[in-house]
Amino acid sequence: MYRSFIEEAKKALDMAFKEVKEFRKDRESLRLRDACEKGWLAIVLAIDALLVELGFKKPESYAERRALLRELEKKFPRFAELGLRDRFGARGYYLHILGYHEGLLSEEEVVEELEKAKKYVEDVEAILNKVKNRSYNNSM
Repeated sequence: MYRSFIEEAKKALDMAFKEVKEFRKDRESLRLRDACEKGWLAIVLAIDALLVELGFKKPESYAERRALLRELEKKFPRFAELGLRDRFGARGYYLHILGYHEGLLSEEEVVEELEKAKKYVEDVEAILNKVKNRSYNNSM
């Protein structure tokens, strides 16, 4: 099941980077906002994949995702070391609030945040692959 969430997250990121590319052509500022929102969607999808795969219910809100990530970190201290909850909060603030809602991120900042979102999705996918192979459970 998580595979479909991760594939959708990657697709959202691809579309986000395309928005930036289009922005470079036409300088339409709404494209940067759209890129930020697609980047944020990728983060949400990745977290939902992780939580569902580890036996949590699919979260229904930002607050619920943060609470479940906190619970996950308590249950598996390795996740705290990876900073998943803190990184989730940071991407929410930069991509969703500053980038999408307020439109305050420059093109350069949007690209930086999208790269961080891409790394986040990759990190979650790596965890999920280890969980799937059951090799991660021993180190959690």
